[in-house]
Amino acid sequence: MRIEVVPSVGEIRHEQIRSRVVVVIDVLRASSTIVTALQHGFAEIIPAETAGQALALRDERSLLAGERYCRKHPSFDFNNSPTALCTDRFHGKRLILCTTNGTRAIQKAEHAQALLIGSLLNATACITHALSYQSDVTLYCAGSREKFALEDGIAAGMMVDVVKRLAPQAQVCDLGNALHASYLYLADHLEEMLAQTATGKRLLEHRFEEDIRFCSQRDRYQLVPVAKEGRILPALVS
Repeated sequence: MRIEVVPSVGEIRHEQIRSRVVVVIDVLRASSTIVTALQHGFAEIIPAETAGQALALRDERSLLAGERYCRKHPSFDFNNSPTALCTDRFHGKRLILCTTNGTRAIQKAEHAQALLIGSLLNATACITHALSYQSDVTLYCAGSREKFALEDGIAAGMMVDVVKRLAPQAQVCDLGNALHASYLYLADHLEEMLAQTATGKRLLEHRFEEDIRFCSQRDRYQLVPVAKEGRILPALVS
């Protein structure tokens, strides 16, 4: 079994998707929003690449969430904010989500053997579920504005830490080992680290301090979002 890490949305290659389990990671904030939304009652999430696509999918049981460069679309119900979805009043609803990088990464990896959504909030559950397929795993960091985002890399490093405990025979790529070392160094200071990343600084400028604090939590949820045929559904992991 091999564990590879892809550093940003545009760098994924065909061979890193086909016959592999792919974990899309977008800590600030799409992955965190997805797992939180499913945890709080949404029946499913539909990723949309553009605002027009999202609006065309809207119906009476749907709510729209998303952003472009941190700003909510004026016709959407929510920003791409996990803390906005931390209530239990969404039971049975469908969330249509459109973000700058995270939903693009999900659509690029749609032909994977299995496509999971991971964050710090569900890192252990997510990588444990990924390992259960007994296949090579690609940790696909969405990044920010076509560049590597440290927060995604740290979540990938946390997942590598779990791999080294649960599947020590797995071969981890050089980038994965470097991110693992970074995670071990920063593990006790995740909130401060997220606030100092390029994405974190932009979120602070738009007054999303609460989202940064929320997204920095490790293993808050045991739920693993699984994407298939244009829908994201929850898979509970015991």
